Amino acid sequence: MRLFTWVLLVASAVIWATTMVHGDTLHDEVLSCFDEVDTTTNWNTCLGTMFAPCAKVEVGSDDHIACLKQQRESWFAAKTGAEEKVVSRLSEDGMAELSGLMLAWPKFVEDKCNAVAESRASISFEAAALGCQISELALMTNEMSACLEGRSTEAYCQLRDE
Repeated sequence: MRLFTWVLLVASAVIWATTMVHGDTLHDEVLSCFDEVDTTTNWNTCLGTMFAPCAKVEVGSDDHIACLKQQRESWFAAKTGAEEKVVSRLSEDGMAELSGLMLAWPKFVEDKCNAVAESRASISFEAAALGCQISELALMTNEMSACLEGRSTEAYCQLRDE
């Protein structure tokens, strides 16, 4: 019994680590794609990469919704991690500017994603809403990364010297 439990724990750890690495790799691929939009790639290509993990299941099915929810959680974690890094480096002025933006962002996403979902309700309201949320989380992750890398021109992105 102990051997079985140990094997199960090791297998679970390997699967979890593989999923996390794949999530990071997918995030990196999507963020790189965003950086190349209008030069060597386009938005639809980036969307294809972003939603590739869920592309093999029927849109709107229970499996599709579950996959999208998992992707949303993964992108939320990526956004939160990038945001924490930015916040730890912002100047006071930058922090004040970002605070205002971040207070408005959830309502913006909610309104935008509800409109997108309503426009695609005949296919799947929930899948459309989740897809929109994932896109917004990925775009915010990209913006936070751009700030850290010195590529952002946004007013909030005023980093303190390290």
